[in-house]
Amino acid sequence: MTFLDSPITSWRMLFRVIKNMNNKIWLMEGLSSQKDIIQGIKTFAAAHHLQLTVYASHRHERNEILSVADHALIEPQEASERLAFITDIVATHGIHHIHAGRNTLWFEENRAAIEATGVTLTTGSTSAEWLALAEDKVAFAGLMQQHALPVVPSWRVDSVRDLQNYLASPPFSDSPVCVKPVTGIYGMGFWRFDDTAAAMDLFNHPENRTVNPQHYLAALASAESFKPLVLMPYLPGPEYSVDIFADNGEILAAVGRRKEGAIQYLVNEGAAFELACNCARVMKADGLVNVQTRNDRQGTPLLLEINMRPSGGIGYTQHSGVNLPGLFAAFKLGLLTKDEVIGRAASAFSSVAVRAVTDVLLYPQTLSNRLN
Repeated sequence: MTFLDSPITSWRMLFRVIKNMNNKIWLMEGLSSQKDIIQGIKTFAAAHHLQLTVYASHRHERNEILSVADHALIEPQEASERLAFITDIVATHGIHHIHAGRNTLWFEENRAAIEATGVTLTTGSTSAEWLALAEDKVAFAGLMQQHALPVVPSWRVDSVRDLQNYLASPPFSDSPVCVKPVTGIYGMGFWRFDDTAAAMDLFNHPENRTVNPQHYLAALASAESFKPLVLMPYLPGPEYSVDIFADNGEILAAVGRRKEGAIQYLVNEGAAFELACNCARVMKADGLVNVQTRNDRQGTPLLLEINMRPSGGIGYTQHSGVNLPGLFAAFKLGLLTKDEVIGRAASAFSSVAVRAVTDVLLYPQTLSNRLN
């Protein structure tokens, strides 16, 4: 009787064997949360006795990020060199899964070539078309309306003249007018118009994101080029930011953050939470993504946008007991089943409040874990 024929060797024992394999996940250059994701995965693996290795890379020497991974790599600066770099690293180190935090459109367009090396790939989406749709806030709003999901009313502005016309005759009268770029991240370029705002308010209190519309128009008219804007009503809030782990549109785990001043309340239920999850389902989200909503004057949550990538605040969610990066890595490496992820997220959650504070990170002058 062979080992595999033995009645002692049940499927549970085979699963333990798989768990003890040195599974390797590679977190390529991300945005502001790359360090939190690495640490989340390593914390989860240690807590659940999972044998896995975390590789991390960046185009720049971000030692404060790369130093917390098991192995660090410096990515090529040029996109034209990226595929050859990936192919070489996968072959040399036996990588099992790649997570693309930045440049996701490039990764999606090159998915076939990357997965031909033997790895699986997560970009946050299932196609380049979904990524492009998520980046266009006006097109995104239109799709949500088609699916009967409440979304902030949005109008595209393609010129200074368009904006002048909208300001002369706003499409709504019960809220201040706001604008932001059609594509963008971190709320960059968001401004709320206030006819009473003084010119110096923009310099003395930029955190208020308030500007006199005439001053804004003058600056816009003097710019060398015009980037399309989206015009929308100002929503009083509160704002919800829902971090989601999805598998091809199916929600496996999610934690919402209700933002009230400096305090964020972690939740896993409610109208805003459910709206965000429904948005991720429609968008066929795949991996760690984030959906933002904000309440209107009637207290109804409206969709603002979906980011097909991890949010900057995903690390906060671990205080709820739900480790989204850890669940993601374990699932992608075959260490947890879909039902196990769903069950663990549901049983581990605890509603708590958190407050972000300024932190100082150790910056190693050299990387002892660097491979190239």
